[in-house]
Amino acid sequence: MKTLIIIISTLFLISCTTALNTNQNTSAIGLDKQSSVNKSEENNKFENLKLLKAKEFQLNTIYSTSLPSIVHIKVRQTVPGFFQNQERTGQGSGFIWDTEGNIVTNYHVVASASIVDVEFADGSQYSASVIGLDPNSDLAIIKVNPKGKILTPLNLGDSTNVKVGNHTIVIGSPFGQEFSMSSGIVSAIKRTVPSQNARFSIPNVIQTDAAINPGNSGGPLLDIEGNVIGINSQIISRSGGNQGIGFAIPINSVKKIIPTLIKGERFEYPYIGITGMDLNTNLKKALEIDSEIKGVMIVDVVKGSPADLGGLLGYTGTVSDNDNSYPSGGDILTAINTIPIKSMSDLLTLLFSDYSPGDSVTFTILRDSSSFDLDITLISRPQ
Repeated sequence: MKTLIIIISTLFLISCTTALNTNQNTSAIGLDKQSSVNKSEENNKFENLKLLKAKEFQLNTIYSTSLPSIVHIKVRQTVPGFFQNQERTGQGSGFIWDTEGNIVTNYHVVASASIVDVEFADGSQYSASVIGLDPNSDLAIIKVNPKGKILTPLNLGDSTNVKVGNHTIVIGSPFGQEFSMSSGIVSAIKRTVPSQNARFSIPNVIQTDAAINPGNSGGPLLDIEGNVIGINSQIISRSGGNQGIGFAIPINSVKKIIPTLIKGERFEYPYIGITGMDLNTNLKKALEIDSEIKGVMIVDVVKGSPADLGGLLGYTGTVSDNDNSYPSGGDILTAINTIPIKSMSDLLTLLFSDYSPGDSVTFTILRDSSSFDLDITLISRPQ
């Protein structure tokens, strides 16, 4: 009996020891897993920090390499007063276009200026002459005599590659705070905004939430590689300051216009002479036309314009849905030279990028459910 008790006790001790070892092993595995999780979190934090540091480094690099090519523009304007002439001052931004001293800025920055001065980041200042102006695009060229100073133009990007979400960088002189930088993203592309200086709209505009304020006008909108993708021109604001809605003229438009302005010539835009509205879903429903049809409803045709001479028709009446009234009876423009047109922005962009005054184009028109072509010869946009 004593032997049996000893054997049973020994077995119990062995069993207890085995269970203890199992618990110890389970605890060890749990510790290993927690250690692995902690290491993973540390690695993620480290990687995130590396990414932030890399972005900081890139922004630092863009600022330092771009700064010598960006200028603060100070303007003075003499205006008549009751007893004597008065002087008004203003400011904006610009950047070096070429080594000859040509500087790009906005029309509205320098158009009314009597005296234009340019300040570089190193403190050097030069008098500038206004060489070319284009109110339709809000672009201008001014020129300085560098007097031996080495001028470095900024690299120009390709605005057709710009996509929503791309990083944007703005360098300029907001509210006179010279050579300030802000950053954001591309909020939208292919916006159409009214010109501040002419009765025509500017198509294909880039919208950004990077801080743009008075004084940034004329400065560059840069991508994450430091290439110019646009020229800051307008903001939407109730307060007069940044509200996160800024607009930049796309650099591809700038590339087309600026060489003409440098020569002291006026840039000629193709013109057809219509006002129109996008054929949106509500309008199509009100007009009771196929929802798959895309195009522009012609609202008005300017008398004596190419559109008028070519036979295009504006609206003749109105139709209504439960909420709104819409023009009806006007021709619907669906294509130019077989290229589909989906909006007024498409129309303005295509005419600007592909055609010139004097070109003959074929408009595909939908009228009373019938589709046909009209040949129209473009002329220069009236000033």
